[in-house]
Amino acid sequence: MTKVAKLKSNTAKNDLAEKRQAKAGLQVKFGGYSCAGVKAENQDAFAALIPDENELIAKGAIACIADGVSSANKAAEASQLAVTQFINDYYATPQTWSTRKSAAKVITSLNQWLYSQSSTVDTGNYLSAQQQQWLTTFSAMILKSATGYIFHVGDTRISLYRDKQLDAISQDHNCKQGAKSVILTRALGADYRLQVDVHQVDLKIDDIYLLTCDGVHEFLTNKQLKSLLQTLSSTPDNVELERLSKTIVEHALSAGSDDNVSCLLVMVSNIANKKLAEIERELRNKAIPPALQVGQTLDNFQIKKCIHASNRSHVYLVEDNITGKLLTLKAPSANFAEDAHYLQAFTREAWLGERVKHINVMAIKPLDNKSKFLYHISEYIDGQTLDQWMYDHPKPSIGQVREIIKQIISALRAFQRLEIVHRDLKPDNIMIDQHGQIKLIDYGAVFVASLDEDQETLLEKVPQGSVNYIAPETLLTMQVNHLSDLFSLGVICYEMLTGELPYKPNATANNNQTSYQQWHYRSIKQHRSDLPLWLDLTLQQATQANPKLRSQAFSEFYANLSKPNIEAIDEYKNLPLIQRNPVRFWQGVSSILLICLMLSLIN
Repeated sequence: MTKVAKLKSNTAKNDLAEKRQAKAGLQVKFGGYSCAGVKAENQDAFAALIPDENELIAKGAIACIADGVSSANKAAEASQLAVTQFINDYYATPQTWSTRKSAAKVITSLNQWLYSQSSTVDTGNYLSAQQQQWLTTFSAMILKSATGYIFHVGDTRISLYRDKQLDAISQDHNCKQGAKSVILTRALGADYRLQVDVHQVDLKIDDIYLLTCDGVHEFLTNKQLKSLLQTLSSTPDNVELERLSKTIVEHALSAGSDDNVSCLLVMVSNIANKKLAEIERELRNKAIPPALQVGQTLDNFQIKKCIHASNRSHVYLVEDNITGKLLTLKAPSANFAEDAHYLQAFTREAWLGERVKHINVMAIKPLDNKSKFLYHISEYIDGQTLDQWMYDHPKPSIGQVREIIKQIISALRAFQRLEIVHRDLKPDNIMIDQHGQIKLIDYGAVFVASLDEDQETLLEKVPQGSVNYIAPETLLTMQVNHLSDLFSLGVICYEMLTGELPYKPNATANNNQTSYQQWHYRSIKQHRSDLPLWLDLTLQQATQANPKLRSQAFSEFYANLSKPNIEAIDEYKNLPLIQRNPVRFWQGVSSILLICLMLSLIN
């Protein structure tokens, strides 16, 4: 498509209102300017936002610029919509999602909407000649923790000024034909299938990122831009950045720019790069409450009963003195007062429990941060753990087990949609209430994609999970995804049916295995001969040590648990005996060798 009249409108206000940023951690400044230049209409748009402290940590700050394609009759509207809707929708995505997933979902949705508005309208007798075209280039930068994420389509440009050098990060998606004609090869709204360039950069203090339209960078050389950037003071504020953006735009116009002109400057004042000691010190800011007795009060909560006490945590039934509701209070044990990794997991559990809303996941209530004590409050579940249930039901029916597994899967699929992996799924972390409803509890070991990107969390040096339930890939590679939870679920299902484990139990958490071949599945028929072959095959696939050979979805596992997989059964029957039943095979071989030996002795 030819860019005839250039693209841009800066009715998009530069949302540069200074918002409170964390005293330590990422700090960003913005300043931008845009005008129509020699054009009658400005079809450029840019926007930037620093959210509040919590969202800044989870989602980051955003700067973006768009350049409406001038040959489209809705160019200004497209660029305006692109920058404002991208920011609004990005912050509406779950705080648990990774930056890349959140941005990709938003850009894909935005592109599809723009494309749908540009589609030819069929009125019945003829194709409408009044077809709207919503086309725009788009470049966005998300700054989070100590990393910058670049998303780019078209020929707006993002450049980095560092150590007095200016380099383009994005690549222009256009090709020039002749002296003035430019063919834009990619744009939002141009095709239902969109290809977006994605880059990731390490942020450094004093970095300056330039987001410009081609009305600027096509008319100013790198040398000219560097010269202008060098006029900044050592600690510029938003006003100075905005003033320089205007100066850059004016220089582009003086250089003969015949297009709309826009420039947005982003300066990194500080990054989240805390030292280990700083992170640990913050985790210990609140005191761990002592072991509490019935009748005592902690803040507004009166202790009614001690539900559970161990060397790791204390769990109490409490009454809220304000509302009168019965709740559960969980506090870490004083034994872990100096264990920063444990305290991080405890605070992460509260953070996550406030954000996951699902009937099969224990809800954690938001707390007043003014409390000097470290604990969290959750809903009270009147019931028993799955471990206790298994003790009461040593040989349950397949139907009983299936109903429990169905509810656990419902919770794990909610986790999967939020890019969360439980990582410590075991019978003790599953509650069953008096009505048979399942609740996942104790999810301090969770993997959260958005938090994994941060530099403000302690790096894990050991696999997270419990002996005999942890997925092999976690032990071997420290990697996890939803298939890791599926493995643990398969182990639990096997244990519910047999009271045993599919693999030889380990006495300790020490991992001596070095490859997937060292896990040897034990048939359920060794423990319960009444269980059918198809069920054994289902559990064998769900607990495959190698995740590539495992069931690839919770729905697949549940379908195979509900109805025999005929293809799997036929495939199994066609296997040689040594693969179907290696124990039986070698027993047969041994018997034959024994007979041959006896015959040779007789002769």
